[in-house]
Amino acid sequence: MSGTRILCCHVTTATLSFAVLYLIGNVLKLVNIILMVSLDKEAFSVTYHEAKDTRGQRVFDISTNILMLVLMSISAVLVLFSKRKGPMFVLPFVLMMFVELSLSFLYLFDGAWGLPGTPNYRDMLQFVKSVRRVDSLNEEEIGHFTMSYSVLYMLFVLLKVYVLHVSMRCFYFLKAESMAAVSVDTGNTVTVKLPSYDEALKMRAEDIPPSYHEA
Repeated sequence: MSGTRILCCHVTTATLSFAVLYLIGNVLKLVNIILMVSLDKEAFSVTYHEAKDTRGQRVFDISTNILMLVLMSISAVLVLFSKRKGPMFVLPFVLMMFVELSLSFLYLFDGAWGLPGTPNYRDMLQFVKSVRRVDSLNEEEIGHFTMSYSVLYMLFVLLKVYVLHVSMRCFYFLKAESMAAVSVDTGNTVTVKLPSYDEALKMRAEDIPPSYHEA
């Protein structure tokens, strides 16, 4: 992981910025979930099916989504202290970004792996229908929508890859900086006082090594 700058800012500054944005986004998602639960809305439906989830499935989805958002929020908060506390405070954010990226790829094959806040094909399609005030779209409109959704979702995934890359570079930079600081603080040098010619002859005769001390 070479280089300490990304685009126009330092990797630590970029990681802090991403962590703040993720923290704000996660808090908003948590508030949205809590409001949906409190209003008793059927927000978690089985993707690509008309039938709703059972009560147990809905509770499980809500619980796992809240847990994921809480863990992501905690990891984002830890990044804010990484400059003073060291690279280990960035590592949870890196791990959570890796998990989120993995789930985003799995979502392409099965909608059940979708994270809270992940753009859902069915929900986006319903949104487009409501905006256009139509009950259904024709084949050409469906094709355009599918292509647009695919491009936007891939950009969404690439953004996650970029954030993961930046956070890893920040981790390695802070790790190298911490190791350099430790080596400077604890580094000892050993100096040897060379004897004179007469002392060397005397020590050679007595087999006494030269004296040394730590500076």
